[in-house]
Amino acid sequence: MSDGIAAASALRVSVVYQRHVLHHGVGRPYAAHGRSGGHRITWNDVIRNDARDAGGGTRRRPQGPAAAVPSVMWARSVVRPLLRAPLARVSVRPLRRYASSGPPTWNDAIPLPCVDQHELRERRVMAGSARADAAADEELEMLGPEPSYTKVVSGYRVFRHNQDLRLDYGNVLSGFQIAYETWGELNAARDNVILLHTGLSASSHAASTPENTAKGWWEDFIGPGKALDTSKFFVICTNVLGSCYGSTGPSSPHPRDPTGAPYATRFPILSIFDMIRAQFLLLDHLGIERLYASVGSSMGGMQSIAAAHLFPERVARVVSISGCARSSPSGIALRFAQRSVLMADENWNRGFYYGADRVPPHKGMKLARQIATITYRSGPEWEQRFGRQRRHLLRDGESPSQRAPALCPDFLVETYLDHQGEQFCLKYDANSLIYISKSMDLFDMTDDALAELAETRMQAHGDDGHLPIETAHNRPRRPSRPHITTISHPGAHAYVPSLMRGLSRLHAVPVLILGVQSDILFPVEQQREMAECLRMNGNPNVMYYEIDAPHGHDSFLIDVANVGGALKGFLN
Repeated sequence: MSDGIAAASALRVSVVYQRHVLHHGVGRPYAAHGRSGGHRITWNDVIRNDARDAGGGTRRRPQGPAAAVPSVMWARSVVRPLLRAPLARVSVRPLRRYASSGPPTWNDAIPLPCVDQHELRERRVMAGSARADAAADEELEMLGPEPSYTKVVSGYRVFRHNQDLRLDYGNVLSGFQIAYETWGELNAARDNVILLHTGLSASSHAASTPENTAKGWWEDFIGPGKALDTSKFFVICTNVLGSCYGSTGPSSPHPRDPTGAPYATRFPILSIFDMIRAQFLLLDHLGIERLYASVGSSMGGMQSIAAAHLFPERVARVVSISGCARSSPSGIALRFAQRSVLMADENWNRGFYYGADRVPPHKGMKLARQIATITYRSGPEWEQRFGRQRRHLLRDGESPSQRAPALCPDFLVETYLDHQGEQFCLKYDANSLIYISKSMDLFDMTDDALAELAETRMQAHGDDGHLPIETAHNRPRRPSRPHITTISHPGAHAYVPSLMRGLSRLHAVPVLILGVQSDILFPVEQQREMAECLRMNGNPNVMYYEIDAPHGHDSFLIDVANVGGALKGFLN
């Protein structure tokens, strides 16, 4: 019965198309208004359809204009009476190529709901909708722990600095502001302060406050009795310079633009040291001369080391979790890939996408976040959480045994990446991601790199008292540690001796370094090098731990027992 219906439907199209050919000639397109989406049927389409329907899909007829004559003869011999009838009696109906349980034919495209979703988001963003897509707000059950990142628009305090900030790479920032939040109480001596440094895309909202009751990204680590014990310590967390959650960054108004337009890509290149100088100006504003500890994870670990390097007399302890003292080529490559897909988005517009008439590069942001997520977690964890399981959603009329593979997210791990990209793509400013990730790439504590950076700063600003290194002739000589346990010898990597010299200013600072064995973004080799270089400089107070956790780089956000336990033990 279904074959008869298909043949009759094909016949109706052939009849109407044949009449069109008699009037307009072969090769002229005919719009079959019964086809969804306004599909235009050509003469070759009818030849292929007639050949397939007449032969059950097994016969092949010649294609192209040469095949027109036999097809015309066949059609005329079969439908001549119908051709003589009024055209109104011949209806063109949608041609159902296959039932829901059957395979598609050559002319049926696979459904692409993920592409439809992208297009829907584009239309909503262009229309000025506050929500990009309902699906982006849905919390999917992913069978595992996830950190809490929120788009922070309020609940923080702001420090405004109205004087110029001279930057390492020669530019000057004409004033800036830093968003910050605090937990605990500052004691009378003002010596119980912990400065908490953030990762790339985090805000100052590390934990909930009365002003913002939403969970923070380090909620389980901050509070009475927790790793950062607020019954003892006064914790300060800032949103880094260059970000978009209250601090001055590319999305901030350019002070010299008469229209008040944002900086966009007119914002200057920053170094990690520039971020630290801005934070310590905040500490000066708060009347805090010395930190009990400088604590950071990921990019925050870079900042923690940089703070003790720039201000060794003002930092009593250093904690670096899943950080490094030198960005590796692999890390640089991964962040470059993220920036590349972002800058390739047609909506990026060389960074000038701000304004009511512009659309942010949400597609590029989604892809960049997917690339980042691959580096944040680990393969063993995904094997445990997802394996090769496919999503449970079925198409209409489809049973599990009939479920066909899809080009859109099909495996659970695909849906996980898709969700991560969706929920992030409009939360964070694309230019901030570009600028801050570049700052991470530029971070290098080797003596050679620091000397080059100092020369650049000297040429631009002179000796303003904020050079990132000491000159070689007045650097104190420290005894070297005779035995290296985690790297074979100082020449295991060509840069190790230079890294040792670059970290020499931390020779008297107690340091805690934590690495995660499953971390592919900041591999444990980077933490081992840092620990050994500090010991080679004669620092006897270096504590090093490797955590065997399955969560990869994100372990510093999730593993409260191991990360929090080591941190609490070191601080107390």
